[in-house]
Amino acid sequence: MRSRILISILIFIFLLLFYSALFVALMQNFEGKSYSIIDGFYWVISTITTVGYGDIYFTTTIGKIFSVVVMVSGVLYFFGFFLPYAILPWAEERLKLVLPTSVKMSDHIIICGYNLFTVEFCKILNEFGVNYVVLEKDPERVRKAMDEKIVCVYTDGSERSFLDNGVRRANAMIIAWERLEDILDTLLTLREYNLPKYVVYGDYKYTKYLLYAGAKRVFLPKSLIASSIARMILQEVEIGKKRVILDGLQAIEIVLPSKTSVSELEDKGLKVIAACRLGKLEFNPPKDRTLEKGCVALLAGTDEAIRRIVHEGTHFRLW
Repeated sequence: MRSRILISILIFIFLLLFYSALFVALMQNFEGKSYSIIDGFYWVISTITTVGYGDIYFTTTIGKIFSVVVMVSGVLYFFGFFLPYAILPWAEERLKLVLPTSVKMSDHIIICGYNLFTVEFCKILNEFGVNYVVLEKDPERVRKAMDEKIVCVYTDGSERSFLDNGVRRANAMIIAWERLEDILDTLLTLREYNLPKYVVYGDYKYTKYLLYAGAKRVFLPKSLIASSIARMILQEVEIGKKRVILDGLQAIEIVLPSKTSVSELEDKGLKVIAACRLGKLEFNPPKDRTLEKGCVALLAGTDEAIRRIVHEGTHFRLW
């Protein structure tokens, strides 16, 4: 950014010196007037900025043409070069400071990269009430995600940024950067952190390298839809996995995708052992209790009863 501003200043100084020298020469040769180089600076600055006080001016045709060239080049320089090349990028860098860079979460999923896949993936996570945060390097994409009500923060991809967004407290990480270099950089940066890292990348030829770098699994977006990936990941982070507690009796912990009642679950042959919502744990809730969307419910029942509502660990059949 500093180099752009420096280049802009050097170009302006060159124009100032060049036009000032031409001004002195034209005034002496065509107007018959003698002016110093300081007078030239004064005239060029007042003309190139289109101020034009009128105390010094040309009367000959070639002098008037020169004046028009200076004025037009001044407009082109400021609005065609200096503004888009130096001022707007500087303002954009400053605006990055107002973008959110971290969130306070735990037991959440970190998603690297905002794109069409992550948009659909976030919809699935919202449906099941799972907390998440999207990390994005492009400030324009961060603003777009925020406009779409997606929890998104600006990141520079550093280890500090991941720590600020709870990488130690997260259940899993989805790495969906578009560039392979960014994916590998994230995997290597977080190699020492013990959380499952799932990569979404379109070229199967790099799968083994991504696994070597620390990915637990690599998904090809062309062959898997976002909802299938979401269910598989939720299963691997211990949501929706059955456990045998007694002979013929199993327990399962699920995130309810919509509102239901304890009596409805018991009518299907399941016992609600406990329910947790927003950190409030309730054991043996009464039959008339309504369980809200996103509530984590611990259910017990036979394998057949559980299969009536859950298929392959995470596909809910309650509704």
